[in-house]
Amino acid sequence: MPAALLIGAIVFAAASFGHLTRPVGFLASFWPANALLLGLMIRRSEFATPLSLSGAVAGYLLADFVGGTPPLLSLWLTVANLASLLAGHAFFRQADPEDQRLARPQSILLLLLVSLASAAVSAVVGAGGLVVFFGSSPAQALALYVASELAANLVVLPMVLTAPPIATLRARRLRPRAPDRDGMLRSLPLLALIVSLAVGTMVGGSGAVSVPIPAILWCALSYGLFPTAVLTFVMGVWQGTVLVSAIPPGTDAFIPAAVSHRLGLALVALGPIMVASINSARGALLAKLDHAANHDALTGVLSRGALLERGERALLRSRERREPLALLLLDVDHFKSVNDGHGHAAGDRALAALSAAIGAELRREDVFGRLGGEEFAIVMPGKAADAARATAEHLRQLCERTPVRNDAGEALAITVSIGLASEPLARDTLGTMLKRADDALYRAKAEGRNRVVTAAAAEPAPALGEAPAGRLISP
Repeated sequence: MPAALLIGAIVFAAASFGHLTRPVGFLASFWPANALLLGLMIRRSEFATPLSLSGAVAGYLLADFVGGTPPLLSLWLTVANLASLLAGHAFFRQADPEDQRLARPQSILLLLLVSLASAAVSAVVGAGGLVVFFGSSPAQALALYVASELAANLVVLPMVLTAPPIATLRARRLRPRAPDRDGMLRSLPLLALIVSLAVGTMVGGSGAVSVPIPAILWCALSYGLFPTAVLTFVMGVWQGTVLVSAIPPGTDAFIPAAVSHRLGLALVALGPIMVASINSARGALLAKLDHAANHDALTGVLSRGALLERGERALLRSRERREPLALLLLDVDHFKSVNDGHGHAAGDRALAALSAAIGAELRREDVFGRLGGEEFAIVMPGKAADAARATAEHLRQLCERTPVRNDAGEALAITVSIGLASEPLARDTLGTMLKRADDALYRAKAEGRNRVVTAAAAEPAPALGEAPAGRLISP
């Protein structure tokens, strides 16, 4: 029952808004109720039950009653609305979940086809109401009905289908953000859209719908799919209610002008959604390629090259800010015996398990990667020697407790030795710090393994004319 009441309230509010857009003596210029409910039915199966649809029927009829729609016309149009919903839901529920979220460029074609099918079914059922109550010809009634439903679907559905879960939106709102120096630049596409909508409103005429196209495409290239869908919705509502034809209903030119306006609105709405979807898919592909290039395939941590590059950058930033920095070098003890005694699969599981356990304990600014084999390194900006030593000891104990099993299900005793280098001098590179950490790691191995050893203090700067220590590991 709560779902039916909620759906009834949503439909009543959306339908009442549609009634506010009615020209005198005609139907709504923009009808969002069907598309909004269809999107909710696709997102949540409990909204597609007969009980929920009964709530929708009550919402439609109540909004029509409040809006002064004749009872027979109200029943006729409500049946058409239900036919549109059932047809759209029947088509869309067969699609892949990725396509239902418009996550792929080809999903936009599905959106267009489903919107057309839903609009066509609605027109076949409801166009007769325009013929009987408003004297339209059958051809004009069908064309207007299809154009109106298609425009509403393409304006409203993308926003509903791509909306993140409420919990995700709340987490984004509560997450602290660093100051964005480029915030003004990022707002330029939005400002351009606002200005273009204002210009189009002042210019008026049949071409006003196309004025914001460059700005909304700029938004599609600058923002994500859901923000673009929201902006397209706002633009569509504005153009579907404010930029309505000045030709009054009842004249011969009204329906052709209304069909032209609503088809233009539909196609203008389709463009930015398609561009945003393609751009989003491109960004996801580039992210996958970047991850594959910079991360170790087995453990998921940074690869050697990415580790050294980002670690060197972290060292330079710490030096510029006059902040401490520490480097941990970790090596799995007796790893060869693990591979020889239990198989390489068990060794791989051990490396993956230790990497996951360590990564979960690190800060976002820490740089964690695999140097090769069973050896890992962690660069920790802002960590002084004592704090770094405490972190290293915590990670050592964590690795000792991390459960790893062989193919027979037997628990393996896995430990790590850690070499710690901190407090770099002005002439230090990541290579020289790694050399000091490696020396400390060697001592940890020699002293019995499963321990943390701190490297000796860095050597003083070389005297005038003395060559500095060369890099043992190039970034």
